Amino acid sequence: MVVNVINSTYITIDDRAMVKRGGKEVVTVEIFKDTYDTMKSTAEKMRWNTKEYINSVLAEALERDKFLQTYAPYLSKVAYQENILFIRDAKRNKTAEVFLKDRALYCGLCESKDCVHIHYAFVLPEVAKMFLKRPR
Repeated sequence: MVVNVINSTYITIDDRAMVKRGGKEVVTVEIFKDTYDTMKSTAEKMRWNTKEYINSVLAEALERDKFLQTYAPYLSKVAYQENILFIRDAKRNKTAEVFLKDRALYCGLCESKDCVHIHYAFVLPEVAKMFLKRPR
């Protein structure tokens, strides 16, 4: 079984390796070494146990995805390229381009700074990248 997790990181789960710890089922997973090293380093900086940190990151990703599926199940991130976030809108059968304009997010499809595509985009990490890369 392969599970797509955050930022296109893939984790393989061996269902046969399931055990119980503290009354909860636990599975063994394989994570790319560079991903693990990054997460371990972040956990150490925050003085967290690495396992607990990784579980919290995964839980937050699942919570975010569940929220997005509830809030706007017809929207999905298609791509992020050159500071433009492409959001597929299945209701309108179109793709919205969300980008920075006048130091605010702007939706090219709706020609607006306040629409469902903008609201959806604010939950995505790519938006933080846009604001970090913006010209001052």
